[in-house]
Amino acid sequence: MERILYDDQIVAINRSKAENHSDSIAYKDKNGGGNIDLHTCAINYQQEHKTDHIRCIGERHAEKGYFLLYTSGIKTKILFKKSIVFRNHVLHGTRRRRFLQLQKMILETKYTTYDLS
Repeated sequence: MERILYDDQIVAINRSKAENHSDSIAYKDKNGGGNIDLHTCAINYQQEHKTDHIRCIGERHAEKGYFLLYTSGIKTKILFKKSIVFRNHVLHGTRRRRFLQLQKMILETKYTTYDLS
């Protein structure tokens, strides 16, 4: 089982600039929203896969259009809608462009995802 978020529900990618702030993905959904802590995802990924990769937070699949993040409890899948999203969202443009934008934003936090494509 996994929690589903859509790409247009992402409202910010927070990059920790100050001490005691974590890298996270902020979202708004029907329950109000919240944050996905990337450090927690990395720990969960490392424990589940018994790996030394301490910066991997989940998996991505470009052709199927999703990211699967190893959040605590149940995993969170970010799905990308097929329609074009306009500029008033954090991620905008075509489905492929929004996917690449999120991938780039995650990389800018110094975390990564494992490519399943």
